[in-house]
Amino acid sequence: MRIVNVYEARGQFSKLLDDAEAGEEIVIARNGRPIVKLVAVTPPRRVLGRYAARVPPVSDDAWAESDAAVAELFTKAAG
Repeated sequence: MRIVNVYEARGQFSKLLDDAEAGEEIVIARNGRPIVKLVAVTPPRRVLGRYAARVPPVSDDAWAESDAAVAELFTKAAG
C-alpha cells in the first residue's frame, strides 16, 4: 500500500490510476491523514439467461396478432 499526498496525486493521477488498475492499493492523504483509498473495481460477472425462467413463453401467433393491431391503427389514422 502506497501513501501519496494530495499535491503529488494531482500531478500524477493518470499513473496512479494505472497502478491501481494493475492491483496496487494507493492511499491519498491530506496533511498526513489518510483520506481515500484508490483501488481497482472488479466488473460484475454477467450471467446470460439469468431471467429466462421469469419470462413467460411467447406463442407463435403473438406476432401475427400484434401486426394486425398495428395495421389497424394505421388504417384508422389514414381513414
